Amino acid sequence: MAAGAFGASRQEGNHGREGHVILDDAAEKSMSGNHRIADSFDEAFDQYVWTARAEKCGIDQSKWTWLASAGGRVNIIGEHTDYHEGFVFPAAIDLRTRVVGAPRQDGKLNVGTENEGNSVSAAVADLKPSEKLDWRVYVLGPFWALRESGIDVKGADVFVTGNVPFGGGLSSSASVEVALVGLGAALAGVQLEKAEIARIARKAENEFCRVPCGIMDQMAVACGREGHAMLLDCRTLEITHVPFPDDWAIVVADSGVKHSVGGGEYAKRQAQGASALEKVRRRFPSVKLGRDVTAAMLDEVQNDLEKVEYRRLHHVVTENMRCDEARWAIEHHDAPRLGALLYGSHRSLAADYEVSCFELDALVEVAAACPGIIGARLTGAGFGGNTINLVHKDKVKEFRAALEKGYRKKVGKRTVTRVVKPSEGLVVTPIDRADPRCFQEAEQEA
Repeated sequence: MAAGAFGASRQEGNHGREGHVILDDAAEKSMSGNHRIADSFDEAFDQYVWTARAEKCGIDQSKWTWLASAGGRVNIIGEHTDYHEGFVFPAAIDLRTRVVGAPRQDGKLNVGTENEGNSVSAAVADLKPSEKLDWRVYVLGPFWALRESGIDVKGADVFVTGNVPFGGGLSSSASVEVALVGLGAALAGVQLEKAEIARIARKAENEFCRVPCGIMDQMAVACGREGHAMLLDCRTLEITHVPFPDDWAIVVADSGVKHSVGGGEYAKRQAQGASALEKVRRRFPSVKLGRDVTAAMLDEVQNDLEKVEYRRLHHVVTENMRCDEARWAIEHHDAPRLGALLYGSHRSLAADYEVSCFELDALVEVAAACPGIIGARLTGAGFGGNTINLVHKDKVKEFRAALEKGYRKKVGKRTVTRVVKPSEGLVVTPIDRADPRCFQEAEQEA
């Protein structure tokens, strides 16, 4: 995948029960009030442009029947806790992946992307994890995962486009996977709960793309709600949607360092956590994962652990606590408390989990002295990517200018900042009922 190769627009869905994604009658609601799509769109990127780009990839658009859209995600707090079945606090954002498709009956899958006209073809029945990991695994994996989950996609012509930056810690891969699982299910005539779509998308990421991630990214991308962050219990998958304050803004800043969760360091952190838990269980057999470890338990077993094992679990235990406190701070509009939690999270990620880098640390340090800042930390798995900065909305322009200037002075390179908004999660709708503005790109401040 490449930056901007995948992403989408948004619409509010309605299927009777919250959590369903097969959407039929949402257009009129989306056109008015707080759900007005036009508020987020500006560029003249219409269905005719989609057609031209699809044809460049060799994809026949004449029989398109379904459109699916899924945002990227920004994680406010709760990092490296999801695969310990802990708590996370992300939001889907208005950088999005958009996919359109038409069913085939011959078992053939054709996927074109806006990534320089790239396309790939395969037989659905022959899909299997490959030794070669490139952009193709992210567009084929969802259809493999659907097949492995018992959903019969007989074939499809698919086109993928969007604006979620790849390698920036904003879940571009989950955005692609969730959108394609939603599209594939629709093409197969199957209605799925959003949480089930997230589970299938995670299966694609874990087993087809070979990234040992937790469930957070897929759940955030699938189940996000416009104007809300979502506190997610990664064990029960219970979601608490928390309204995000209108007078705060989310600014993400790119370190310029590409990250890859498919690299060895991510798996190494998981292995270190697993070895620590094995030792904890000798005293506390009921412990399954890091989510079950309390601060008191950790103190009691500290001498049994290697120093690095202790640090890894210390981060997980304290980060889970910070998630719950962050929910309270947002609900009570307590900017100083939330800021302290964000900085505490970053220090823990840098010192205990060791997933930061010089550039991320510099971004957080510079941001702390910029006008309007509430708090900052790295967001995503780390090893590069973006920081999240919560900023008083009336100071966003000054903040961005100061951060960009300060980062260049400290690091000697440019940072790209973006203002992102908590957005709707996965949306799936028939092409003939989609509002034309679904084909437009969201206006982004960059």
